[in-house]
Amino acid sequence: MKSLLKASPDARRGVVISGAYGMDNAGDDAVLTAIAAALRRLDSGMPVTVIARQRKKTARRFQIAAVGRLDVLGWLRAMGHGKLFISGGGSLLQNVTSRRSLWFYLWTIRAAKAMGCAVELYGCGVGPLTGEKARQAVTAYLNQYADVVCLRDRDSLALLEELGVTEPRLLLSADPALSLPAPAGEREHALGVVLRSWPGFGEHVLDFAGAARYAWERYHLAPVFICLGKGDREAAAAVCGELRDVPAAVTVDSRRTGRMTAVLSMRLHGLVFALNAGTPAAGVSYDPKVSAFCREAGLPFTEMEDVTADRLCDLVDRAAHMDGEAMSAAARTLREREKVNARAAAELLMSE
Repeated sequence: MKSLLKASPDARRGVVISGAYGMDNAGDDAVLTAIAAALRRLDSGMPVTVIARQRKKTARRFQIAAVGRLDVLGWLRAMGHGKLFISGGGSLLQNVTSRRSLWFYLWTIRAAKAMGCAVELYGCGVGPLTGEKARQAVTAYLNQYADVVCLRDRDSLALLEELGVTEPRLLLSADPALSLPAPAGEREHALGVVLRSWPGFGEHVLDFAGAARYAWERYHLAPVFICLGKGDREAAAAVCGELRDVPAAVTVDSRRTGRMTAVLSMRLHGLVFALNAGTPAAGVSYDPKVSAFCREAGLPFTEMEDVTADRLCDLVDRAAHMDGEAMSAAARTLREREKVNARAAAELLMSE
C-alpha cells in the first residue's frame, strides 16, 4: 500500500475519519458533527476527510471532504496525505448488527497505519463480540495498529482489558455528541419516546403503548415518537396504532428530544441528547451500549428482555421525579471526560 500512494512526511497534514456515517442516523450524524467541530477548534484550516456511505450528501451537509466507503483508492489517497486516522465514534467494533462491518473497520485501521497515519479510536464503544475469531482479531489489530483508544464507557474499557489489548493507550472518555450544545427552543409538555425496530420488539408493542398511555393519563404528557434512524418509523407506527384516544405525534426532528419534559428511549443517542439538554430520561436496553451509558449517566433503565408495561410505567415515574441536580452533575462529569477524545487527537497531531 505504501508503494501505491506515497506522501512526503513533511507534507502530512489533516485527518481522515471513518465510522457509520452517511446512513441517515441522527446519532451518528451528531457524533460526526462533534468530531469535526473538535478538530476545527484544534486547527480551523485542517483538512478533514470522512469515509461515508452517501459521499455527496455527507460532504454537502457537514461542509467536509468525503469519499465513498467503496472508493478504496480514494480513502487510501487521503490516508497517504493525512497525519491522523480517527475510527469512530460509535460501536464500530462489534459483530451483532453486522459481521462484515467489523472486518471493514478493522481493515481501515490497518490500512491507515500502513499508509503512515497515527490511529485513534475516538469515543468508541466496543462489543458485543461473538466468536473467538472476532475477539482475537480485535485484540491483534488494536495491539498492532492503534496508538490511542478512547472509550466512551467502562464496560468497553473492561472488555478490551479482558481481551488483552495492551499496546495502545486505553483512555476512558465519553460519547462525542455530549460536546454539542443543547438545542434551543421552548420545553414541550410531552414524553419523548425513541424506539427502534429490533428482534423481539413486536412482542412488546402493547407494553410501550401502555407506558405511553400511562404518561398521558398520569402526567398529561402526550407521547411524541422521535425517529432517529432506520426502522424507527415502523416501530413508532406499531405503538401509535394501539393508542387510539391518546394524542400522539411522530417526528424525525432529533432536536425535539432535548425539549421534552421526559424521555423514554431505546436508542443510545436519544438518551445522550436528553442528558445533554438536562431532560430527565430512562432507557430500554436492547444492546449493552444502552445499559452502559445509563450506568455512566446514572439513568434508570431496564433490559429489553425484561420489558413489561409495569416496568415501563415505573421508568416513566422515575424520569418524572428525577433529581435534576444529580443529573446535571452526571452531565458535567461526562462532558469533562469527553474532552479526552480531542486531547488525544491533538497529541497525535503534534507528535513527530
